[in-house]
Amino acid sequence: MSSIIFWGLAGIVCLAPLPLASNRPLPWSILSLAVGALLLLWAIGRLRADWMGQRSAEVSAGGSPAVRGASGRPVDRHAAVLAVGFSLLLVWYWLQASLEVGGGWGHDAWHEAAAALGEPLPGLISLDPTAGETLLMKILAYGAVLFLALDLGRDRARARMAIWLISFAGLFYALYGLGAHFTGAGSVLWFVKDAYPDSVTATFVNRNAYATYAGMGVIAGLALAHLELRRLRGDRLTLSRLLRTISESGSVSLYLAIIATVTGTVAVILTGSRAGLACLALALVVFGVCMLIAGEIRLRTFLIASVVAVVAGLGVLSLSGGFLAKRLASETTPDARAAIFDGARAAVADRPWTGHGLGSFGPAFNRLNDGRAAFDTYVDLAHNSYIELAAEVGVPAMLLSVALLGSCIGICFSGLFARDRAASTSIAAVAVATLVGTHAMVDFGIQMPAVAVTFLLLIGVATAQALSVEQPGRATASASARGEGRWRSPRRGRFGLERPQHADDAVTPPPTLDAPWPRRAEPPDLSPRNTAVATRGTVEVLPPAKPEPPPLAADDDYETAMARWRAVRPTDERPSRRAGPESPTPGPAASNRTAAPRPAPDAGATRGPLGRQPDNLIDLTRRPPRS
Repeated sequence: MSSIIFWGLAGIVCLAPLPLASNRPLPWSILSLAVGALLLLWAIGRLRADWMGQRSAEVSAGGSPAVRGASGRPVDRHAAVLAVGFSLLLVWYWLQASLEVGGGWGHDAWHEAAAALGEPLPGLISLDPTAGETLLMKILAYGAVLFLALDLGRDRARARMAIWLISFAGLFYALYGLGAHFTGAGSVLWFVKDAYPDSVTATFVNRNAYATYAGMGVIAGLALAHLELRRLRGDRLTLSRLLRTISESGSVSLYLAIIATVTGTVAVILTGSRAGLACLALALVVFGVCMLIAGEIRLRTFLIASVVAVVAGLGVLSLSGGFLAKRLASETTPDARAAIFDGARAAVADRPWTGHGLGSFGPAFNRLNDGRAAFDTYVDLAHNSYIELAAEVGVPAMLLSVALLGSCIGICFSGLFARDRAASTSIAAVAVATLVGTHAMVDFGIQMPAVAVTFLLLIGVATAQALSVEQPGRATASASARGEGRWRSPRRGRFGLERPQHADDAVTPPPTLDAPWPRRAEPPDLSPRNTAVATRGTVEVLPPAKPEPPPLAADDDYETAMARWRAVRPTDERPSRRAGPESPTPGPAASNRTAAPRPAPDAGATRGPLGRQPDNLIDLTRRPPRS
């Protein structure tokens, strides 16, 4: 069931940019409903797996108390912290839009309206409760996407597939936007393109929001290219190795990743978004720095790649007709955006603790506008997501929201030092967070549902992969210490050891069997008494040693000494084991014969250290003459 949920989530995220970035009531309602259905299906699957695990444990134990199965693992520690913090935020958002409070908690606008109308009105914190409820629905969908990505992204194949799908979706939308731009279609899907007619926006309406989305596709393509290059070459990449690998050993996946990266970069440049291009350039620099930290490339390669990227960017700018170059040279920061920033800061200062209500930035800004910021249209966005969130929900809730996402990004950053398979996804996550976080300071791209779900899916799978990295040395050392009977506290990581590699694996792995290491057999007895003596063409096994004779007494005569010697000397009654052709194997009758005395050695015998030896024995201490 987890595979069905994963493919459903990936499909929702990849299709989210299609209906005008899902920034319309019907598309974002369908997106929220689909993600909610996936979350409900995930909960049913977990309950069913837990129940099946308990039933199997009861049957195997013969009616004993049930034991938690591997599929019914408890929620991860970091996911639990995120769930608790996110729940607190949801409760606060709901209280803003629904709870009637009095005193200083209720917004002053409700009291002013009640006095003007002459009838009682509810004293709510939020200025626009309906907008808050709508935005609360979208935030619930965003949280579900992050939670499902954290659970399903533990599997390496799924995490890689998620990055592939995001990269290919970015390539598809970039090709559509470039095609519509160069053919002069002048439309977004079947709608007339009224805003930004000279910019590439693909299926988005706002060019800055599309620049953020296309930048995420560029970084996903770079991560895939890094994964392919790391698979083809295990060592660090230099410029010559990189070019050789691309030309000689490049795969179709590597070429598609490079095409997605180049196409997305061209699309970002042709959007004409100055902030989008600047944030993408900063994210690419962070990507390279993270690769340096992870030990994937050398400093010289990083510097050469930076120069090549700058030259290529200038070439694309010159080929694009100079549209973005003219904007960079002639235009400066508009005074209108600075006036919006001033009004947003005033809204934050008016109610810093409670805010004006989720989704109520527009009424709060226009209520506090003293006329210095005059606009032709209704201002409902602050062009700075941090200030806008602080004005709506208060500074404490805004800091909690940033802290929850920052914890995920911090885990991804710690994955850079693991030097494991999670390095590529961690690098991509840190670079994407840099792109989206910096662009959110000057625009509202992250507030588009398509951008938000794509960002959270990338961060979720990267965080899950960073949490799944095991430290093999620590676990082995602690297990050996426990096996030897000594207790030693291992140096634990930030979030524990032995993380699961699959979405259905248990957080605490089953106990391993402590089988003793097989011991070597006893070494053979190589003493001179049990060593075979090599002869010419024969092998003679010396008899086992017999106990030494007792020492002679001082009054023993010659005959007594000879009798003692005869009692312990070896006899020749054993069968001969000579393998030479001249010594036939003795038959059964030969064992009863009296052993013939050994012939006396001839004059040509040599004298060894133990006395006279026959000349047919090989002296192993001498080297044979060289031929």
